[in-house]
Amino acid sequence: MAASKSALSALAFSLIAGPALAQTQPPPPTVELGAAPAPDESAVVAELTVVAKPPGPAVWLVEKDGAKLYVLGSAQPLPHALKWSSPRLEKALDKADLVLVPPQASVGVTQIAGFVLRFGGGLRQPMGKNLEDQLPPDLKARFVESRNQARKGPGDYKNWKPAVAGFLLLSDFRQAAGLSEAKPVSTIERMAKARKLKVKAVGQYRMSAVTTIASKLSPDDQLYCLRVALDEIAYDGAHSTTIGRDWAEGDLGSVRARYRESAAQRCLMRAPGGAALLEKGVAQTTDAMAEALKRPGVTVAVVDLGFLLPANGVLDRLKADGAAISSPVE
Repeated sequence: MAASKSALSALAFSLIAGPALAQTQPPPPTVELGAAPAPDESAVVAELTVVAKPPGPAVWLVEKDGAKLYVLGSAQPLPHALKWSSPRLEKALDKADLVLVPPQASVGVTQIAGFVLRFGGGLRQPMGKNLEDQLPPDLKARFVESRNQARKGPGDYKNWKPAVAGFLLLSDFRQAAGLSEAKPVSTIERMAKARKLKVKAVGQYRMSAVTTIASKLSPDDQLYCLRVALDEIAYDGAHSTTIGRDWAEGDLGSVRARYRESAAQRCLMRAPGGAALLEKGVAQTTDAMAEALKRPGVTVAVVDLGFLLPANGVLDRLKADGAAISSPVE
């Protein structure tokens, strides 16, 4: 029961969001992203100069018809012990009366058992089969090494197909390494609640949609997804003491290149319906922010960078709809 809940939550979370961060470099005072974006990059992000003073992660200000929307680009995982501050975000929250956070799963804890029985079949190994026995030797060696680093035994993953096992292991590894997949959203929620602000998810996603797509992966794609998950584990392991600093200091020039290449999105794009699910997430987030701009006052939104950095992402769509977008420095 607990293992099933953890596996499904990890898979859904990793596929909807969850890319890793860029390699840490000492940030310069100003990061110039350039006026000519690559074809797959957000034109809005590329044309803005993000000033890393005052300290803190990148924040955009979206304005339309007198309404203001401050957008914090979120990334995960972040170290549990990471200390960061953002005068821009603090001031935005002081003015706001609503905080928007990423979509939430529409399956609750009490529904997990029935959900697994109904949808879990396509994600599990056939009866009598064991995950590690089915893996090619090189992939098995990497899996076992990562499993040991996460302080897990073979029994924790033996019943799952490679893609599910890979992202479950990635989540377990991050927990063992002191990295949080809940931050920074959980931190922003606490900051909002301390100010007695209303916190609202931009929508919901059905875990059945994620698991149905995952169950349609071919055997080769299952192994591909496991490989890219193990690649991400290797990256996180090599940077576990410094990961998150680029994000916390607003160094988008370093963050964006690595973030676009997340294992989760590469895996999802291999599955039938995966691209449509990602598009739904972008559209759902954009719609919620557009609605926020129709109300008077100030809203703060926390949006995964995976929805902001690509071409025709959330910021591009808001600008195309008539909003003015800038990078607040106050």
